[in-house]
Amino acid sequence: MFSDLQFWRLQLRELLTPWVPPQLLASHVASRCKQLDEQQTALIEDNRRNLAEINRLRQAVSQLHSKLEVADARSVQSSKSQAEVLEKLRNLR
Repeated sequence: MFSDLQFWRLQLRELLTPWVPPQLLASHVASRCKQLDEQQTALIEDNRRNLAEINRLRQAVSQLHSKLEVADARSVQSSKSQAEVLEKLRNLR
C-alpha cells in the first residue's frame, strides 16, 4: 500500500519525524534500493560493453602498429636501395 503512494515527494527531514509509520520508511528504503540495484545493473552492463569495445580497439591498434612497422621496414629498405643505385651511378661517371 505504501509503495503506491508518492511519499518520495516529501523532504527527507519530514520522513524522519516520529509520526511517519515505519512501513512507509521501509517501503521508501526498499524502493530506493530497487532503483539503485537497477542502476548498478545498468552500469555493470555498460562497463562490460565498454571493456569489450576497448579490447576491440586495442586489437585494431595492435594490427595497425604491426602494419606500420612493416611499412617502415620497407621504406628503410627502399631508401637503402635508392642510395645504392645513386652511388653506383656516381661511380659510373
